[in-house]
Amino acid sequence: MADSIRFTIDGSLAELTLAAPERRNAIGSQEIQAVKAALSSIPESCRLFVIRSEGPVFCAGANLKEITDGTMNGDDFQSMTNAIAELPIPTLAIVEADVFGGGAELLFSCDFRLAVEGKKLMIPAAAVGLCYPVEGIQRMTQRLGSTLVRRLLLTTEPVLFKTLFDYGAIDWLVTEASVGARSAAVINKLTGLAPMSLSAMLRIIKMVETNTFDRSEAQLLADECSASEDLQEGLRAQREKRAPVFKRR
Repeated sequence: MADSIRFTIDGSLAELTLAAPERRNAIGSQEIQAVKAALSSIPESCRLFVIRSEGPVFCAGANLKEITDGTMNGDDFQSMTNAIAELPIPTLAIVEADVFGGGAELLFSCDFRLAVEGKKLMIPAAAVGLCYPVEGIQRMTQRLGSTLVRRLLLTTEPVLFKTLFDYGAIDWLVTEASVGARSAAVINKLTGLAPMSLSAMLRIIKMVETNTFDRSEAQLLADECSASEDLQEGLRAQREKRAPVFKRR
């Protein structure tokens, strides 16, 4: 794995860290392959994927040097964020720094975003004559709505995380002092819920988002949850006033 990417699996949590702060965590071809390899290695026992970063910039998007010399192109970067968006488990971006350009794609390919107040997001594609990746525009518009996406893409102005939070584009906005505790609480919450239930509902939501909703497939997912041992364990745990122990079956 590239030195600029760290990936760990700890029980039910898979965590990836962008670790090249000296180049604003820009992602090149090596990082793309490392991220894809990490995603493909996530075992079924994991219940949550988290992405973090080091340094003053969460991610500046694709490595422009590699884009310029032809080592990679925008489709390569998009294929990586698509792989994150298609994970069958919930995904969480923990953002403690500013975000630029294609770094927004990492945020909005995740299901949830926890961010530190006072930081900003800026997408300057139009300032240099680029069109933001097509699937990225589609995903952001599906998840955020066209009003906010117009502001992000067509003005190129930086948008504070507080504004994104007000639009519902950030799920938890926290202080720098509380990010550790709040992140741990959110991770603990998401990894403690019934994994079959989460995966089924996540799959159905994504089908609706992408206009691929299949009523029969959705009902099959719901029926599998209704017939699961996890449901019986969840009901039993409620009666016994204890934490459930879900086994994804």
